[in-house]
Amino acid sequence: MSVEVSRKILFVDDEKDVLNAFKRQFRKKFEVETALGGEKALQLMAHAGPFAVVVSDLKMEGMDGLTFLKQVRKVSPDSVCVMLTGYADLDVAVGSVNEGRIFRFLTKPCPPKVLLETINESLDHYQRLMAASSYTYTTYIKNSEPVWTQRSEGCVAVTGYSPQDFLQEPSLWLTIVVPEHRSMVKENIQRVIAGQQIGTIEFKIRTRNGGVRWIRDTIIPHHDEQGIVQKYDGLVEDVTERKEITDALRKSEARYHRMVANIPGIVCQFVSRTDGTIDFRFLSDSCKKMLGLEPDRIRADSTVLLGKIHPDDLAEFHRLISSSSKKLSPCDWWGRITVNDEQRWFQSVSRPDRLDNGDTLWDGVILDMTEYRRIEEEVRRLAKFPSENPNPVMRMTDDGLIIYANKASSPLLNLWDTKVGQKLPDNLYKLALSVKASGSHNCIEVNCSDRIFAIVFAPVEDTDYVNLYARDITEAKNAEAELIRTNRILKEHDRLKSEFVSTVSHELRTPLCIFKNIISNAMAGVMGKVSKKLYQSLKTADESIDRLSRIVDDFLDISRIESGVMKLDLKPLSISSVVSEVAESLGTLATAKGLDLNTDISSQEFVVNADKDRIVQVLTNLIGNAVKFIPTGCQINVTVKDRSEHIEIAVTDNGPGLSKEDMEKIFDRFVQARNLTGTAQHGTGLGLTIAKELVQMHKGRIWVESTPGHGCSFYFTLPKYNPHADAPEESKQFLTVNQGQFE
Repeated sequence: MSVEVSRKILFVDDEKDVLNAFKRQFRKKFEVETALGGEKALQLMAHAGPFAVVVSDLKMEGMDGLTFLKQVRKVSPDSVCVMLTGYADLDVAVGSVNEGRIFRFLTKPCPPKVLLETINESLDHYQRLMAASSYTYTTYIKNSEPVWTQRSEGCVAVTGYSPQDFLQEPSLWLTIVVPEHRSMVKENIQRVIAGQQIGTIEFKIRTRNGGVRWIRDTIIPHHDEQGIVQKYDGLVEDVTERKEITDALRKSEARYHRMVANIPGIVCQFVSRTDGTIDFRFLSDSCKKMLGLEPDRIRADSTVLLGKIHPDDLAEFHRLISSSSKKLSPCDWWGRITVNDEQRWFQSVSRPDRLDNGDTLWDGVILDMTEYRRIEEEVRRLAKFPSENPNPVMRMTDDGLIIYANKASSPLLNLWDTKVGQKLPDNLYKLALSVKASGSHNCIEVNCSDRIFAIVFAPVEDTDYVNLYARDITEAKNAEAELIRTNRILKEHDRLKSEFVSTVSHELRTPLCIFKNIISNAMAGVMGKVSKKLYQSLKTADESIDRLSRIVDDFLDISRIESGVMKLDLKPLSISSVVSEVAESLGTLATAKGLDLNTDISSQEFVVNADKDRIVQVLTNLIGNAVKFIPTGCQINVTVKDRSEHIEIAVTDNGPGLSKEDMEKIFDRFVQARNLTGTAQHGTGLGLTIAKELVQMHKGRIWVESTPGHGCSFYFTLPKYNPHADAPEESKQFLTVNQGQFE
């Protein structure tokens, strides 16, 4: 059996008289159907089977012809489409042909002969498509069951099986349908037999040679007078290539949309007509974000966008478009557009193409360049910086040529007897070359008449240039010279003061010893009986001599330290024993004042390499200060702890504590804390200074920790004794400490 390929023609228009004219003209030659508008045409195609040719007007109310034909490509991709259009819409028609949406377009009014020739060409094209990739069949129904099917010879090309193969094995058709689609095919046949509305279905089959093909099956049922389906005709089309093309097209479109979406701008297409008007055909979705406008609004009315362009920039846009259209050369426009009440800078880059009707089609992109403009302005502003700089700024090439110098550089250029466009002096040129080779900066000082300049030679990265940055340092150099002179005078004064203090201290020591002996003898009755009143006076004098002797000793110790002649008698020493001795010696004084003096010393023997007398001096100062300066009823704790390579001694009290300001300078010379509460606060302020120097001479460290109102803790460390490193050689018995050792 051979069933002819469909010759069904569908005419679509929104004017009923036009459709009736088409029907009268072509009903004897073809199987003609008509539809009043795109929506009704799509409904007709859904149940009236495939149409070989679809002829549609472009301008229709409701769904326009272009939108309708796009839908035809989806529901009936093999139908051949013809568009009827007026001269004003030729560019749309040409574009549709180029994009493959339609086979031909005809301009109205169209002569019947031309339309007939076009329909015949379209049918020939449709038949060629169908011959290679489709076949027809008729299935007869009896008792609501398909009994046998006749297939055209085209089934061999589509399935690999002949019509006889299908007749001999009725179940062959469902067998070659892939398992996942069989139920769909069965249900479609059942709906046809049941007289239900059906549509075209697509599914996969496995051909005789094992290949897999996509099949489109379109069924048209035939009913008897009672409405019972007696048979149905079918068209089987191999749509594998179309599926592949569709998939490829879908992927391509997806890639295109991703690319457009990722472009940091608006992809656009617009037409510049011969009358000077501009219409936008396409704007990417980023239009809403960048311009605050919906693309559809701009496509419907271009003034929605053009009206937001600054008038001066809009005039320049039209001028560039006109010039570029004549030459068909790219157009690069910069302008200001108002976006959400804010004026922003945009750049439009587009390329033109001439259409057949003389209009110009532009493809381009619109970029938001506001930030670029801001940076550009900032660069321009910064470019003025060297010329505005009150200090000399110059630039030199790798051959020593000065290519830039600001106004402030004039004194130096005059000194070097050169100018812009000439070379630097040889000595400076050699320095610049060495700087460029090393990649690091170099600074020199240059005397220029009565002024002094510091010049920094700085290589410019990734170039052959070297920049020269100069600064007038005359006042700084004069101030530096004056500071050096003043410092020299102060050092000399300090030396003379130290010598004076040392001399006076030595001179005082001898008479103090004599006075001490005389008073001691007198108090002992060596010179005769002493009254009680006189004894009390002698005792007061004796205490004053002791206090004055301690002050003299402090001054002598500071003098020795400053002159670098302080000597240490270093020997292995049990620091635990020394701490106990000093604490015991000061215990009576602490008890007399109502203080609780305690020691916390491990039973482990801690040995250090130290001068016992000097360590006793440090401990006496720290514990003595606590006894003198904290209120009655407070506690003093002395601890000794092992700290790896050092021994740590701490003197802690719960007195009034020290402020942060006092702690920062408590070890400075002649400084006393401001919140002392005892009666003996008026000392020399040298005790802690001497203690610090003595600890450092022992290679230890001393510091204080305190919180006002919560007492304070003085800590110092001494290195542990090392029998190998601290062997008691004769040369190590005494250490002379040079000035400057204790920074």
